[in-house]
Amino acid sequence: MYPPKRIRRKLDNAALAFPAAAGKKDSRVFRVYCSLNEPVQPRVLQKALEQVILKYPLFQCRLKRGYFWYYFEPSSIRPVIKKEKGVPCSAMYSPGRDNLLYQVTYNLDSIHLEVFHALTDGTGAFCFLADLVKAYLRLLHGIEGEETAGAGTQEEQEEDSFSRYYSPVRTAVQIRKSSRAYQMKGRKVAQADMKIMEYTVSVKQLLQQSRACQVSITVYLTAVLLQALSRKMTEVQKKKPVVVMIPVNLRNYYPSKSMTNFFGWMEIEYRFHKKDSFEDILLHVKKRFSEELLLEQVAFRMNHYVRIEKNLLLQYIPLGIKNFFIRLGTGLGSGNVSAVFSNMSAVRMPKPYEPYIRRFGVISSTDKLQMCACSYRDTFYFSITSKLEDVSVQEDILSFLRAEGFDISALHET
Repeated sequence: MYPPKRIRRKLDNAALAFPAAAGKKDSRVFRVYCSLNEPVQPRVLQKALEQVILKYPLFQCRLKRGYFWYYFEPSSIRPVIKKEKGVPCSAMYSPGRDNLLYQVTYNLDSIHLEVFHALTDGTGAFCFLADLVKAYLRLLHGIEGEETAGAGTQEEQEEDSFSRYYSPVRTAVQIRKSSRAYQMKGRKVAQADMKIMEYTVSVKQLLQQSRACQVSITVYLTAVLLQALSRKMTEVQKKKPVVVMIPVNLRNYYPSKSMTNFFGWMEIEYRFHKKDSFEDILLHVKKRFSEELLLEQVAFRMNHYVRIEKNLLLQYIPLGIKNFFIRLGTGLGSGNVSAVFSNMSAVRMPKPYEPYIRRFGVISSTDKLQMCACSYRDTFYFSITSKLEDVSVQEDILSFLRAEGFDISALHET
């Protein structure tokens, strides 16, 4: 029923590092979820999943290890929903384990989709989740309407857009070269004890404030995060920049319908001094966004990593050796970043479904600190996950926003 007739396929450029980098410190799993205005009916949800997965064959696969590269292989494993019992974003991939790379769970009134990042990115996951929720509500309430607006053909879903839009021609120069960034210090917790804090605020409030500052919501919150990260820095630590990594959805630049990973990233840095005001940080972040989000810079960064993948010498290095250097490079690269902020923007659903949905959310595993955000109607949601016991950065973000007049509602704090 589930395995379509297709051959194995290679991992996209962004996915190549995830199998090697996943481990006890970071599962490389993220969760997107939908909170409803009524309890979840498990049997209906299972039926909805069985309908939707037929339109997303990309998800029905397992990760296999080859001699030179990892690859995806079609799987006949039946996806089965489960009641949530464990910790969000728990490990999903381990070498030799024969399992799917996604899992649908539920609790009282929420539907969760957890994904190993090698399979897809946040855009692909939200597309799948939205169609799953629509299928569930159609079965439960007899809603008539479109079935899967987001699902393209199998070829479109599985397209490696990195390779398709790669260009060997270098048309730009790198604006900022990576350097060692400030790292938060303190006792770290295990993956199972990851700190998870979730909050909501009005979209209208955020828009009003950010527009008054003549910036986007993402620019505004990046500046808030940078400021919070700096509050515990010593004078010696201020010799290093605070750097926030921002994922960039490449579908905004290239006409891709791929459901595989298709994202890049930019690094927004700030060097703190004694008299920096929030306005100083905000102006700097606004300038850096305008520079980094130009198509020439986005393409430069994407082409750089695809060029490495396509290196003929690298093609024939055994996977075990590749993994060693991938882990080494991932570790070194992590030292160039202080935290991550991923804004998935607005999730939209057709009007017949709106009365049944309260909000959407997203949580990500991390090896340091990561803020994730999305919005639905007038609810702006953000989560902060961290492997540090110290939650002073999170508290500083909240206290600053509340001092600015935002009505913050806490959903979950561990």
